Amino acid sequence: PKKAVHLYTPEEIKLIFDSVKISPEWLTFRNWAMIALMLDSGIRQSEVAGLRRDCIYFSENNFKVFGKGQKERIVPLGELSAKYLKQYFSICPFDSDYAFLSLHGEPISCDAIKSMTWDLQRNLPFPFSSHLLRHNFATNYLIDQYEESGQMDIYKLAAIMGHEDFKTTMKYLHEAKQLVACSGYNSH
Repeated sequence: PKKAVHLYTPEEIKLIFDSVKISPEWLTFRNWAMIALMLDSGIRQSEVAGLRRDCIYFSENNFKVFGKGQKERIVPLGELSAKYLKQYFSICPFDSDYAFLSLHGEPISCDAIKSMTWDLQRNLPFPFSSHLLRHNFATNYLIDQYEESGQMDIYKLAAIMGHEDFKTTMKYLHEAKQLVACSGYNSH
């Protein structure tokens, strides 16, 4: 049976960010920025690890990622992500073409991101993973569209998520429609 996606409440999102406290301080800001990007933009762990500084366009509120098969796409940059990225970049002690760095200044690996999310999962009272952050983005994106226009556009979502097959995107549409139906959302 298919399981419903756990959508994080504002309180749970606050708890996720509050649970990220490590030393040195710049690593806390790095982790906040990575989590915010996955939550705000729906990018994959591998896309976080491969993100380059020169591909982040703060003035345009978007950034470029290289997804599966090195296919490039432009993704929206949320306010929370922009805030944490700027804070992280201002205190990171290393200069690199890559956005996210390890304690020793090397580009962060997917395994390091997995390890960070596993550590957080052990300390949180609800399911947590980078993939759940991606699911939350997709489902909330469609619900936000519905609240703004009364419609849900899976084509835009598929482009943002980097989906080749719309069947992959349809699961988010199904989830969002169920949540809208059960919550009594009213379109404009």
